[in-house]
Amino acid sequence: MAASSIKEQVYQEFSRVTHAISNPKRMELIDVLSQKDYSVEELSKEISMSVASTSQHLQILKSVKLVNTQRQGNFIIYSITDDSVLRLVSAVKELGFRKIAELERLISDFKADKNILESITINDLLARNKNEKVILIDVRPEDEYKAGHIPDAVSIPLVQLKNRLNELPKDQTIIAYCRGPLCVMAVDAIKLLNQKKFKAIRMEDGYVEWKLRQHEINRK
Repeated sequence: MAASSIKEQVYQEFSRVTHAISNPKRMELIDVLSQKDYSVEELSKEISMSVASTSQHLQILKSVKLVNTQRQGNFIIYSITDDSVLRLVSAVKELGFRKIAELERLISDFKADKNILESITINDLLARNKNEKVILIDVRPEDEYKAGHIPDAVSIPLVQLKNRLNELPKDQTIIAYCRGPLCVMAVDAIKLLNQKKFKAIRMEDGYVEWKLRQHEINRK
């Protein structure tokens, strides 16, 4: 077989992967699955799409081995194949934020709409941990926390926060995180905490961003 033909087939396979993540709903599905494993029914609710359409998108992701499946009773559970999928999507996001000006405007509009006055990143968190004592809270649903979380983070799901304020100190900075830059759970948590006179800041990054950051540190 000619080398040019082999190269063409290789690039064809590469293009199947890029095609799989080219749809916004499939990108969203990977984002959701990066938090924990989900059934089709749960995923359809998360991305506001019918079960049938959600299943079709998942089959495309599965066809290029970006997601895996396993049966649990009557349900088919989907999961991310491995961390290389997270790195792929992270690289696409990073490239988009660097090269596409419209994305910067959309993020600015998102922050303005949610009245986000201050936020920090993973790097800021690491620096703060060295210089001051902070309380890190994970406001995602408890099952996502159990699937993986930033070390030393306390699980206080947003729906429970109002009834658990007595667990939090008012003389320390509280940092809340959820699923990442476009997740509003941490935004809502900070608004509630500030209303109750806590010193609280939202972290833009979530568990997945922290996980990928640790991979970078370990490679150095």
